[in-house]
Amino acid sequence: MKFKPILLFLFLVSIFTLPSPSITQSRDPNKVYKVAIFPFMIHSQENLDYLREGINDILTSRITVEERVVVIERSIVDRALYDEKPMRLDETVARKIGMRIGADYIVLGSITKIPDCVSLDARLISVAEGKPPVTVYTLQKNIDDVMTKISDFAQDTGYKILGRRTMAGQPDEPRRPFITHAFTVEKIKYGDILKVYIEAEDPDGKMVRIATVVDQAGYGRYPISWVYLKQTDRKHFKGYLQWNTFSSKTSVLSEGTPFTLTVSVYDKSGNRSNAFTFPITFESGVKRASSYLVPSPFDQKDVRKLGSIDIELMDLTLLPP
Repeated sequence: MKFKPILLFLFLVSIFTLPSPSITQSRDPNKVYKVAIFPFMIHSQENLDYLREGINDILTSRITVEERVVVIERSIVDRALYDEKPMRLDETVARKIGMRIGADYIVLGSITKIPDCVSLDARLISVAEGKPPVTVYTLQKNIDDVMTKISDFAQDTGYKILGRRTMAGQPDEPRRPFITHAFTVEKIKYGDILKVYIEAEDPDGKMVRIATVVDQAGYGRYPISWVYLKQTDRKHFKGYLQWNTFSSKTSVLSEGTPFTLTVSVYDKSGNRSNAFTFPITFESGVKRASSYLVPSPFDQKDVRKLGSIDIELMDLTLLPP
């Protein structure tokens, strides 16, 4: 009977010395990864549709790694979009199409141009493996700077797909603003006033803008709403953004319509803070947003209005088929 401990020991050794599946299967050296690039959404008063061609060319050339990462032909993506005929190209639709055309990863994003700046929001999303997305979310003064950021993002995605680190010699991450606290209620009546509380700091005193992004299930992302900070708020601020949820585009909103609301802060160099994302549901039977208790540190007298969220919602059920 003395041989049993020895057998048990050998069995345990064999388990702990076997290669970990997560290591041996994390990157197949012979696998060719396929990436589908979707047309970027353009939000601008002027016609910037020409940017889509340039964006696609930059992404295709920088993401491609010979015999390892290939970009699916644009005609295939366009045909799949035509067949699907989505009302709005959001992440759910893009994943579905990507899976159908055999993509391992998808790239989608948007560019928003307002009078004095241009913002870029781009994402590399794993279709089947459930990995966290690679994102870039930046604010620049002009289109040329945005295209440079797209080029950097594209090269980074190629390394991330293959599980490599970015190239040596790149500068350290810049210091960014930091949101220390944020709060809002998650159930509200349509047409009510929603207050989004936020406190943030930046030791360099360079904070300049607050970005609010709203995503609607089945519709996608609305254009970003910006609030500009006062000079005295650039190192630290605490207050709330006010959103009148009634929209001139619809008199009603379908019961239970789900949204997500994301707030983040930018400094004058375009560096983005950490982000807070809140799920928001519109329900007719809930109490008014102003009747909820506000948690610390927003329950004090020094909390003031920072600005207004300018986003007008739509009810998809009222749109023509």
